[in-house]
Amino acid sequence: PFHMEETAFEKFGIPLPGGDELLHRLETITMWPPSAGRGVQARLVTLDMDKPAFMRRLISYARAAGAEVLEETEFTGLLMERGYPVGVRARGPQGEIEARCRLVVDASGIGGAVRTSLPASPWFENDPLDDLDTLVVYMESWGDVKGEVNPGVNSYLHFQGWYAPSYGDQIIVGVGMPASVEGARKRQQAFAATLPFTGEARKSTTGRVPYRRPPFSLVENGLMVVGDAAFMNKPFSGEGVSSAFTACAIAAEVATDALSRDDLTRESLWPYNQRYFRDQGAKFAFLTAAMPAVASLSPPEIDFLFSLPGIITEEGTRALNLEYELKSDAASVTKSLPALLKGIAARKLQPESVAGIAKLGAIAGALKKLYATYPEHPADFGAWVKKARPLWERADRARHDYFRRLLREWA
Repeated sequence: PFHMEETAFEKFGIPLPGGDELLHRLETITMWPPSAGRGVQARLVTLDMDKPAFMRRLISYARAAGAEVLEETEFTGLLMERGYPVGVRARGPQGEIEARCRLVVDASGIGGAVRTSLPASPWFENDPLDDLDTLVVYMESWGDVKGEVNPGVNSYLHFQGWYAPSYGDQIIVGVGMPASVEGARKRQQAFAATLPFTGEARKSTTGRVPYRRPPFSLVENGLMVVGDAAFMNKPFSGEGVSSAFTACAIAAEVATDALSRDDLTRESLWPYNQRYFRDQGAKFAFLTAAMPAVASLSPPEIDFLFSLPGIITEEGTRALNLEYELKSDAASVTKSLPALLKGIAARKLQPESVAGIAKLGAIAGALKKLYATYPEHPADFGAWVKKARPLWERADRARHDYFRRLLREWA
């Protein structure tokens, strides 16, 4: 199963699911401290869905619109003429094929099969995804559940863990873990041991999601990149469907205009870059850089933050999940400042943690501001990258240090 916010269906003009496609309609999300003390619950209507059924429905829409869908078919290379992609080579049950087109869109998933096959240029990155820039997701579906199960989606920052309803009366219990499948299994077992219920594992699933910045540009002559191939997952949860739909909606509008003018140059496709990165891309840049500073806090430190009014709130939880923003009530935060400062003095929040939050918070803020001024034209791209790259190098170094620490902890 997978989750999508109910509001996303209206936003993207997709009919709501029904029948076997819809498993559960979840009304709330609860953020829990490591000590299993009082959580913070927010109303957030989330649809728990069968992903294969959802994909079949989307494919049926595409076919009805005239698309030809080739199943069990593998991309093997680009067709190039005068430096432009003019189609793809593929292999499937029908043998070797060539499909010619005016515009290639790479929606091939985390491997970025098309993007990584294109030559690099000053305007385009083709480097493959490094293992240390991924999160392994390990989930188990539990049956015969006994104990206290909170309704809705339940999220645990310390383990990057969650539980929620699965098929029927089963519960899915999962975690994220950098790079290591075995480490993810061990971490999931440790997380499961902290939950107020037990169950019998009926099925397990493992997958990977990207956790890094997108390429600085998502277009090249005759090419656009979307979804996991462009690393568009939500930095706070790893989910990527609705966030990718946001990019796809922009890309579709830009592509329609470019095709109508028969101009598939980098310059013509560039508005996709500008519109995506100045909005959702800027928010995700902030969160991608800042989240490791918070996720790396120790359990007692996270418990301390949960104890402070105005820090982790219902409104903030909704804003993070729906608007991709970190928001808090200024008056409540002001009231919590004496307790926060007292806690820092008492080392309930360690000095190195405070320093890490301050450092990555500053980098994240600078990145968000920079992405909000993403260049309007490729001519200004090089100067912009020269500002962005050193900020990302600092943020990536901190994130990789945290990921390596987790790999040692769960080896």
